[in-house]
Amino acid sequence: MIDFHSHFLPGIDDGSDSVETSLAMLRESRRQGVDLIFATPHFYADEDDPETFLENRTEAYAALRKAMEEDGGDFPEIQLGAEIYFFPGMSVAEELVELSMGSTPFLLIEPPMIPWRESMLDEIEQTGENLHRIPVVAHVDRYMRMLRDPSLFDRLRHRRVLIQVNANYFIHGDSAQEALRYLRERRIHFVGSDCHNMEDREPNMGQAAEVIRLDSATDYFDELNNRIYALLRRK
Repeated sequence: MIDFHSHFLPGIDDGSDSVETSLAMLRESRRQGVDLIFATPHFYADEDDPETFLENRTEAYAALRKAMEEDGGDFPEIQLGAEIYFFPGMSVAEELVELSMGSTPFLLIEPPMIPWRESMLDEIEQTGENLHRIPVVAHVDRYMRMLRDPSLFDRLRHRRVLIQVNANYFIHGDSAQEALRYLRERRIHFVGSDCHNMEDREPNMGQAAEVIRLDSATDYFDELNNRIYALLRRK
């Protein structure tokens, strides 16, 4: 199982605050059945340039890697990526290619928590075209809930972008059936825990997988994971 969106790298954003917390998050993710996890620390273009961000990410990962080796435990494989906060002009920012999700062609892009404008969606789509990447819109389910806009899936349907949802979408009783329907319709392309810590935003991919299994939708979920594994192997 793949966790496509997480914040477990220590001390780089509002996620894990220490190597110890990072190890606990990885250990719990592995216990739940996660084999591969993408580290997606927040990237804000108005706070950092990509070069500085990558230096900080490398430093955080090196510290974690050292602790993992010393621990000797069973941890998921890690791929490095980023959660890129939308900014005007991103479609011509060629340096964003360096923030791709591991060795895949995907860019995880986080829109602002405001009503979505078509001009913003146009630019996200154009980012993919210009940079020869595939934009993935982060946690669309959260925007539907917080912006009270159930139309977002449909607004993305005919655009050249993919959709990531959080595991909570499957876990919460008021949204689980909708999430399962979109999964069966192949309108969900990635699932991630968006975990930040071990308290209120802990790893939870295992809970989502159980809901999917009980609904007999496991084949659809496996399809998503196998597509990512195939891309990584091809590289």
